[in-house]
Amino acid sequence: MTDVPPPENPERAPATSPVGIPRIGVTPIVDRSAQTTRPPATAAAPRSTTLLVDAPERRLRRAEDLLDLIVVALGLAFMIILAAYAHATTTGVTQDVQNALAVVLRRILVFPLQAIEGLITFTVPVVVIMHSLLRRAWRTAGEALLAGVGGFTLAWLSLHALDAWGPSILASGLTVTASGTARIGISTVFATLAGLLTGAGERHSSAVIRYTWTAVWIVVGLAVLRSAITLPGAVISILLGRLPGLAVRYAFGVDDNRAHGIALVRALRRAGIDAARVVRMDRAPDARAWMVETETPLGYTERVRETPLTTPAALDDADSDTAAPVTDEASAAPPVPEPTAPVPPEDTSTITPATDVDLGAVLSEASSAALTEGRLSAHRLYAVWDTAGVRRDVTVLDADRQVAGFISTLWDRLRVKGLSPERDLSVRSAAEHAALMTLEAGRAGVRTPTLVGMAEADESMLLVTDHVSGARALADLDEVGDEVLADLWDQVSRAHRAGLAHRELDSATVVVDDDGDVWLLGWDSGETISSELSRRVDLAQVLALTASLTDVERAIAAASRSLSTQQLASIAPMLQRVVLPAATREAMGRRGKVLQELRDALVDLTPTAHAEPAKLTRFSPRTVIMAIVGLVALWTLLARMNIEQITDAVAGANIWWILGALVFSLATYLGAGLALVAFSPVKLPVWKSTEVHLASSVVSLVAPAGVGGAAINLRFLSRKGVPTAIGVATVALVQVVQFVVTIVLLIVVAATTGQSTSLTLPSGWVVLIAVVLVAIVATTLFIPRVRSWVWEKIAPTYRQVWPRLVWVVSNPGRLALGVGGTLLLSLSYILSFGASLWAFGHTLSFSVLAITYLAANTVGSVVPSPGGIGPVEVALTAGLVTAGVPSGVALSTAIVYRLVTFWIPIPVGWLSLQRLQRRGDL
Repeated sequence: MTDVPPPENPERAPATSPVGIPRIGVTPIVDRSAQTTRPPATAAAPRSTTLLVDAPERRLRRAEDLLDLIVVALGLAFMIILAAYAHATTTGVTQDVQNALAVVLRRILVFPLQAIEGLITFTVPVVVIMHSLLRRAWRTAGEALLAGVGGFTLAWLSLHALDAWGPSILASGLTVTASGTARIGISTVFATLAGLLTGAGERHSSAVIRYTWTAVWIVVGLAVLRSAITLPGAVISILLGRLPGLAVRYAFGVDDNRAHGIALVRALRRAGIDAARVVRMDRAPDARAWMVETETPLGYTERVRETPLTTPAALDDADSDTAAPVTDEASAAPPVPEPTAPVPPEDTSTITPATDVDLGAVLSEASSAALTEGRLSAHRLYAVWDTAGVRRDVTVLDADRQVAGFISTLWDRLRVKGLSPERDLSVRSAAEHAALMTLEAGRAGVRTPTLVGMAEADESMLLVTDHVSGARALADLDEVGDEVLADLWDQVSRAHRAGLAHRELDSATVVVDDDGDVWLLGWDSGETISSELSRRVDLAQVLALTASLTDVERAIAAASRSLSTQQLASIAPMLQRVVLPAATREAMGRRGKVLQELRDALVDLTPTAHAEPAKLTRFSPRTVIMAIVGLVALWTLLARMNIEQITDAVAGANIWWILGALVFSLATYLGAGLALVAFSPVKLPVWKSTEVHLASSVVSLVAPAGVGGAAINLRFLSRKGVPTAIGVATVALVQVVQFVVTIVLLIVVAATTGQSTSLTLPSGWVVLIAVVLVAIVATTLFIPRVRSWVWEKIAPTYRQVWPRLVWVVSNPGRLALGVGGTLLLSLSYILSFGASLWAFGHTLSFSVLAITYLAANTVGSVVPSPGGIGPVEVALTAGLVTAGVPSGVALSTAIVYRLVTFWIPIPVGWLSLQRLQRRGDL
């Protein structure tokens, strides 16, 4: 070897860099005289023993697989529609993909590509099945084969069904010509491979599955490029294979990759807990006991796997004969010290059944109904005792349950405006958010369990917190005292002052310890920088919770002692079932109409409070169903319309009659304003009342017909100082009078003309059915239970309207003005509808026109779609067609009528709404 000359001066070759970092490969020169005893090497972690009581691992039916199944089914339906109705687009996309390499592939690479495709097609199933067999995963191999057979069967059935009975438009969209033969481009091979790989597991579960999926997509792409299959056909084939694969995975379950057994104990040690006992607290069927032994060190550690660098070869004694001479100082250098943190041996953790454990006693000691009730489906909960005997609680967030919670939250976010909690699909993000909320709540002085540690294991996240000694739910207390109620409001106020919102305050998250102190748990759905709406919801949840546990008077009294007048006034609009947790809704269901009682009590306590519920839900299931029904009816009607008739009718429309219809439409707002002025208990300006009704046209865009105007009227009366109860009664009286005037107008029209309509009378069967229905209704009213149910429905309106009606009847002038305004409203609508018909050169007698409009508009308004959009147009068109008007003219008339009475006033109404809000009238 080449001799290395020693440095002339050792001080010029320091062993460290200028910033003090040891130079790699250079042994530092140490003065032996100054050296003391070598520090002892860090000992390996002692072997610990933990008693684990938990449910045995079992295969899981994951919500994620069910969600994927639904998404694949929707994707398949979308691709079928795309192939059928966007044939030109899909064909163009396929040709664009093929044109990139079409010439090269068809002239040079056709045979090699076919060979590669065949090789991959043969290799993928063999590799996947052999991989499962070598791992002794017999069940996985069987499920993969079953899913592959299901994919082949589904694709084969779809192929032959389309060939035999499929519509021509769909068959042409999937047809591909190969070797001069036209066939439907659905591949049973691709469907089989997709089903096999889907049944074998997820992409991230194994590198083999990940690589084989990549190979399959390569084969699919090559098949599209060489025109063996269309692009929609390739995607449909893969989706047809995914469907049975996901169905097999959900039906038979998948391996449980959550933290269990050794992984759970190791995660606890990484979180800093030297666990002596780990006991499942929430419901765990067939709980069993094990002893887990492990050498995993406490806390997070970093292990250096590489061999440490030693003295350079030039300084090794083995080369002393050839090495250059050194000075005494250099020869006196000590040997390289051993590393101070040796790499411990591989962890040899073991788990064995514990047969000598009193399982019932262990579970009884760990049980805590206050910590587990109402939270069974959210997380796994464990009681952990460390070697010092200190108990802590561990919450385990699992990926499969996180997906289920995400789906529920997604639905709430679509249905409820701004109130559903943020919940990430990732379990890590959810755990980090829960930890942040817990730390922030503790910093704000809120009494909540302190976060001790966190850890990740497999598909789970662990949060370790202090245990609340003797935790009891509020519902389990013998008596909820005023001190407890005051403490609860104090804890919530502390959180709100720090900008925190909990958003899930119910009997499962509010507990009391041995000392009678209130603790707030379950911050995983909260907000760190909360909105005012979220904090108001917290207040409403606490008030509803305390009212369900005590009574309305005590709940209101406790709230009034802790909250300001403004805070109390802000609660009333939030008292709705949609913002309350499920446990509170269930408890209040047993207490009757607690929410209404709370609103009334808040109004009595704070007269300035607005008790009408705030608009929080975007839609309800009933709204969705009725909207779908209305759209189907509209689609059916439009499909039967004669487009040529509509075109001719529009081309010959008289613009002056359309303007006349607009004038009559504006007169309806004057009539509505006069009715409100007449029935109001306070003096209202006619012009401002008319403008308020014009402003309500904007609200009709998002509210069912009639509901938006009533809400605006109630708001207007409240701003004018009318108490909420009287305002509700006044608005109800206006609507009742409008209904009565409509019925009376129908009777008068029929009486003056001597006939109900000029239409042909119904057949005898129709009349007989009507008579039978009337008889059934009359007979049922003799049943006491039915009468009670009917009275229960109409009693609130009766009690509200009757005192106001008596007052109005005692004032003939107001009664005449109100009836006159309502009559002006109805006649203006009828004349606007007639002018829309006259614009197209068709006329009807006034009686037929009035009855057609009143009946059709009433039927159309029954469907609670926003503003009656859809059902009203369908009903008006159908009524005119029944009266003998051509279908094209009837539809054009309905459109013009809705244009002048609904759509055109909206911009002007929006300006009026802004003006009234600036002036404080709304």
